[in-house]
Amino acid sequence: MLSLIALSLVTPQIALDAGVALTMDDRHVIHNARILISAAGNIENVGRQSGVAIPEGYQHLSFPESFVWPGGVDLHSHTQTGGWGDINDMVHPDNPELRTLDTIRANNQLHKVGRAGGVTMVNAIPGSGTNISGAGTLVQLVNSSHVEDVVYKYPGSVKVAQGYNPERGDDLGASRMGMWWMLRWYLDRADAIAQADSLAKHPDMASIAGIFQKKHPFLVHTAGARDTYGTVRMFQLEAGVPVVVSHGSFNGFAVGKELAAVNARLNIGPRNFDFNVARNAQIRGLVEAYESAGNTDISIQTDASVIPQEEYIYQATLAERLGCSTWIALESINVRPASQIQIDDRLGCLAVGLRADLVVSSGQPLDPRAAVEIVMISGEVVYDISDGQMY
Repeated sequence: MLSLIALSLVTPQIALDAGVALTMDDRHVIHNARILISAAGNIENVGRQSGVAIPEGYQHLSFPESFVWPGGVDLHSHTQTGGWGDINDMVHPDNPELRTLDTIRANNQLHKVGRAGGVTMVNAIPGSGTNISGAGTLVQLVNSSHVEDVVYKYPGSVKVAQGYNPERGDDLGASRMGMWWMLRWYLDRADAIAQADSLAKHPDMASIAGIFQKKHPFLVHTAGARDTYGTVRMFQLEAGVPVVVSHGSFNGFAVGKELAAVNARLNIGPRNFDFNVARNAQIRGLVEAYESAGNTDISIQTDASVIPQEEYIYQATLAERLGCSTWIALESINVRPASQIQIDDRLGCLAVGLRADLVVSSGQPLDPRAAVEIVMISGEVVYDISDGQMY
C-alpha cells in the first residue's frame, strides 16, 4: 500500500518572538517567548527571550503583543477537493479499497481560507454513506499546487460510519445487526492479513490491516449513546485497534463515564450542544458533558464544509463558552488531535525537535476577536495577514 510522507520545505533559519507562547507541551506557558526554527523547518529551541540568544544569520520576526501556538489539526474534513468532487462511497455497504488520495486538489480555496483561520493539517476523509467508505489522507495546508507537497501521510485513517447515515430499511445488511456483523467480518479478516504481514497481497484490505499494525487509526462517524459506546466496544475493546470516536453527538455523552473508564479518544462536533433535555429548558455543551464525565482525550472538528474549515478554532471557542475548561478547549485543537491521529511525534506542540507548525495571533486562540497574523508550516510562512486578511 502506498505510503507518502511529504518532504519538509527548505526555509530560512528564523527566530520568532511573541508576547506569550502556548506550547501545549504539558500546558507550559512562556511569556516573552522566543522560538528558534531550523532551515529544515524544525524547532531548535523554545524559551524566554532572556534565555535564548538569536544566532547569527537568523531572520528575526517579532510579535511582542501576540500569542503563538501550535497549528490546528482537524481530523474530520471533506475539503480536499475544494468543493463537492469527493469519491462516491455509495457502492457496497463496505468499501475499504476506496481512498481520498486521488481526489486531492492541492492548495484549493477552502484550504487557503482554512489556514488563514489557523488550520495547518486536515485529515481528508470520504463520506459517511456506508459502513466503510475508504482511507483518508493527512493533508498539510502548505502553499503549493503539487499534490506530493501537500500529502503528509497516507493512509491517515480509515473512515467507518456507525448508525444513522449508512442505515437502509430494505435488507439485513443495512440494518444495525447486519452492519455490525459485516464490520466484525472485515475486522477478523484484516487481523489475519496483518498477522501474516501480507498487506501487499491484499490491496483491498491493506488500509484496515495497517490499523492492526498500529500504523493509523479508525475514525468512526457515530452518534447517540448506543452507537457511541458500541463503536468503542467493537473496535477498541474487542478488536484492540486504535479508534477515534468522531461526532459523539446527540446523547452520546450519556455513556461518558463508561468511555472515560476505557480512555476513549473523542473527536467531538460539529454539533457543539445537546437540546434533548428540553423538559428542563437546558442546552448542554457536548465537550463539557464528556469532560464532566471524566474524559480528557478530546479533540474538536468541523466536518468541513458542514462548518467552514476556517472556523475550526472557533469550534473550541464554542466548546469553552458552553462550559468545558479552557485547557481542554485549547488542547482540542492541536495536541489532542495530533496524538489521536498518531503524528504527535512530529507536531501538535511547540517543543524542540518537532515541526514548526505554528500560528501567531493578536490574542489567545479562543478569543474570536483575535486575528491570525501569520501561519507557519514546517517553518515556512504560508499565510501573512499583511498580504491581505482572508478570515
